[in-house]
Amino acid sequence: MYVPKQFQETREDVLLRAIADIKLAALVVSNENIEAAHVPMVATQNANGDLVLQSHVARPNPIWRMAGEGCQALAIFQGPQAYIHPGWFPAKREHGKAVPTWNYIAVHVHGRLSSTDDPDWLRRHLDHLTEQNEVGRPAPWAVSDAPPSFIETLLGAIVGLELLPERIEGAWKMLQHHPDANRLGVIDGLSHSNSSQDRIVAEVMSGLERSRQR
Repeated sequence: MYVPKQFQETREDVLLRAIADIKLAALVVSNENIEAAHVPMVATQNANGDLVLQSHVARPNPIWRMAGEGCQALAIFQGPQAYIHPGWFPAKREHGKAVPTWNYIAVHVHGRLSSTDDPDWLRRHLDHLTEQNEVGRPAPWAVSDAPPSFIETLLGAIVGLELLPERIEGAWKMLQHHPDANRLGVIDGLSHSNSSQDRIVAEVMSGLERSRQR
């Protein structure tokens, strides 16, 4: 994706943390055709110790049949985003040279996609995916909570997907190129918004401001 230098994020730990926080990806697969699916993905290591993103789809979903040698895939993780109102820029009041923009976080993972219907792989994947999303809950659910026969039936209805990353790109577009007064004005505007997404973006921007001061 096109990412101006001031918005690029290349630190792997930051990118993987964003993937873990966002969880849901738009998985786009291309060979002769293009298919897309919205799937939860979890970053882990395969048997060789390589970083992989794992997921699964319902067996009727055609996307898994496209996986294999030569199959290019792109997982898009869309993080917090917000419309930026020009009135939050002090520059607008000074000279009027201000226009709306959009702040967002996005991570793109490019790589090769493979599929599996091995029940042991699927069970490990579901355990990992569930544990990641149940952590911190007062009564966390586990796959083992359901009757074994029920889980076995469900395992036969899904196919596992594994994306081996070849390139990971991150975009943190948070007005880093704007003057201090504009950034602080936007943080104040977003912080007082009724939108939870706006307030999350304000928190991200505030974290970047603290990093500037170190």
